[in-house]
Amino acid sequence: MIIQSISARNVLKYKSLELNDLPEQGIIAISGFNESGKSTIGESICFALFGRTFSIDEDELDKILRWGASDCSVTIRFSHQSADASEPELYAITRMLDCDGNHSAKLYKVYNEENAIARCVERVEEALYKLTSVEFDEFIESFYLAQREITTPYPHSYALKTMAGIATMEYCEQNIQEDIEQDIVVSEELINRINLLEEEIEAIQLDEQHLDKLTAQHDQLLADKKQIDENLSELNSSIEQYNTDQPQKVAYQYKKGRAGFWRFISLILAAGFLGLWVILVKMPGSDLFNKVNELLQTNVPQFTAEQYPFLLYAGSGFALLFIIFWAMIVSHKGNIGRLDEAGKTLAEKLRALDSECAAESDENKDMLLRRIEKSSLDTKALSEALQADLDYLTQEQEKLAEQISELSSELAIERDRVEKVRDLLEKVDILQAQVDDKAERNRIRELASELLMGATHHLSKRFNHVIRDHVSKTLPLFTDNRYEHLQIDEDLTVRVFSNEKHDFMELDEISSGTQRQIMLAVRLALSQEMVSRKVHNQQFLILDEPFAFFDEERTERSLAVLPELSDNLPQIWIIAQTFPEGMNFKRTIYCEREQVEKTA
Repeated sequence: MIIQSISARNVLKYKSLELNDLPEQGIIAISGFNESGKSTIGESICFALFGRTFSIDEDELDKILRWGASDCSVTIRFSHQSADASEPELYAITRMLDCDGNHSAKLYKVYNEENAIARCVERVEEALYKLTSVEFDEFIESFYLAQREITTPYPHSYALKTMAGIATMEYCEQNIQEDIEQDIVVSEELINRINLLEEEIEAIQLDEQHLDKLTAQHDQLLADKKQIDENLSELNSSIEQYNTDQPQKVAYQYKKGRAGFWRFISLILAAGFLGLWVILVKMPGSDLFNKVNELLQTNVPQFTAEQYPFLLYAGSGFALLFIIFWAMIVSHKGNIGRLDEAGKTLAEKLRALDSECAAESDENKDMLLRRIEKSSLDTKALSEALQADLDYLTQEQEKLAEQISELSSELAIERDRVEKVRDLLEKVDILQAQVDDKAERNRIRELASELLMGATHHLSKRFNHVIRDHVSKTLPLFTDNRYEHLQIDEDLTVRVFSNEKHDFMELDEISSGTQRQIMLAVRLALSQEMVSRKVHNQQFLILDEPFAFFDEERTERSLAVLPELSDNLPQIWIIAQTFPEGMNFKRTIYCEREQVEKTA
């Protein structure tokens, strides 16, 4: 960036400032007594570019306004050659400010003002940086030596770090350290939470085997109740079957008895009729025949020989009835035997129940069981006899149900405790995983921080070497070859090599004028390195009172050296109260105290 012209209105001292056709190369000398407006020119340039100056911050912009003025404006034209352009282009930046704090800016190409590159303060700042690669702090540190004591550059300034190429790495390293510290704080909070959760787990006093014991007891009670339920159900079913079958058995026994009676009668009658037939038909003339025949003739005179066959028929009929009644008896016995199974089943279940209950043997109970087994006990007697057993099973059933209910409640409480502990342990695992993850992240960050610090140290040393090389070219010119080499530490502490003493000397060991010459050489070296590293273009340089404590000889020597400093720093603005006579400057601007309108 090379300044072509400056046009300002109501900025600081000047009501009007017009500097046109400024030379692109060589020294522009600005001289005048104190408070004559020399520094106003440099500050006008700074305000136009960045909206502030070295001595006036953004919060105090009202001080920019000339006393009594309601608004101010400044426009500078400058040339700049982009990387993809074959020759420099002309740009202009205009900035305006009023007493109400309204601040505006515009960046545009000189011959295309209508299509501005950027408008408003923020966008102009972004566009200018994109164009020139220079921010305010870097400009102040490198290309604008304000009216102040020339000292060693502040080693931790952002501009120097940017020039050294370590600003981004330091920013990253700082963020890494902040992340490490933040994760350490978060890890401590997580560990505190873990401790609280572990205390809560400890307070629950969970017995890991207690739930299994309760579950086993609960399962056993359920099995016992199921067995009781089955026994009671089977017993009731057997009793019901017994009560259903017993009346049928009695009926079959009655039928069997009647069939037996009639079978006996049929047997007697069949034997009688068949015996008479045999005697009368098969034994004629025998004594038994004669007695039977006589008896029949006496009592039944109408019964003749022609009726003898009816005796066979009658005997055969009653024999057939005998067989029928015998079959009926067999059938009734079968039914009675079948119905006896209910009694046997009931008796077996009662014996099994006594065995499960470990009941002692009782003669009356044994007799009762035998009667039940034979189904000889009626339903009423059975109900009375088994009521005690049924009451016992019902009581056991209710007792087990109550125990199961109580144990289920205890089991639910214990399961809730186990679930709560499980949830707490899961939270502990999650928090511990976060702690471990943050520890691993911090380990990686610390490694990255070490690598960044190592790279930063390497680049700082290389930057110091570069600055030292730049200084070694200019310092002999400033000091008439008495001092050539500098030793620059990482904190930019400077020691100079004396050709006379053949050793490095502290700055305190040399004169103040030589010190300022050395520091001026260091500042100029920073300017050259800034151009080389970031700007990559020709750049103007402003030096405000750089020779304040130089004697005339040093001043002349320095003024002679500056134009030869660097091809990338062709335009050098030097502000001083006076200059040695006979100096040949490209442009000389003289300022007077009473002059508020300046044109040059």
